[in-house]
Order: sequence, then structure tokens, then C-alpha cells
Amino acid sequence: MNKMLQNYQKGMSVFDDCHNSTVRSQWVALTDEIGEFVSEPSLSEIWDILHAAGRLFYKLTGVPLNLLAYPTVRKHSQRFEEYGCIRSQRNCEGKCCKQLTVDS
Repeated sequence: MNKMLQNYQKGMSVFDDCHNSTVRSQWVALTDEIGEFVSEPSLSEIWDILHAAGRLFYKLTGVPLNLLAYPTVRKHSQRFEEYGCIRSQRNCEGKCCKQLTVDS
């Protein structure tokens, strides 16, 4: 669990540094996740919505509720460990996340 959380935190840090995480960007991420759920409802999308809402809440309060969305936290951790990006290989832009991997 500790390694998984470390990979998650490192991956999210890399992503946030590259994408200038703001309250607005977190709001957009949340609305995007809701849109994905409306298009293709699934349990996975519900976890992604909870994660995005938690990230917005964290940005506003400093309370890391995003960690409660364990399936999404685990997914991002595994992706970062495997190929250096929290996003799916299909959606990774390759412009920043590849600059830092788990070992660096």
C-alpha cells in the first residue's frame, strides 16, 4: 500500500506541475468526468467522479478526500509505475509526464 500511495502522489505531483492545477482546472476535470459518466455509465466512472470531486475539495481545503476514491488512486499509481503518466496511454499527451518516472 505504501508504494502504491508513493507512486500515486509522485504521479499526481508530476501531472499537477505540468498542467498548472488550479481550482478552475479541477472544476473542469470534475465536469469532464461527469460528462464521461453520462456518456458511458459505469462504476469506474463513478470512482473517477469521486476522485475529481476530492481533488477539487483538496484544492479548496487541503483535505485529501481524493484518496477515498481508492480504485482511481490505484489506477493512477499503476499507470505511473508502468509508463510514467497517470493518464491512460490513449490520453497521455507525452509532453511532461515522461520527464519523471517512479525511479527519479
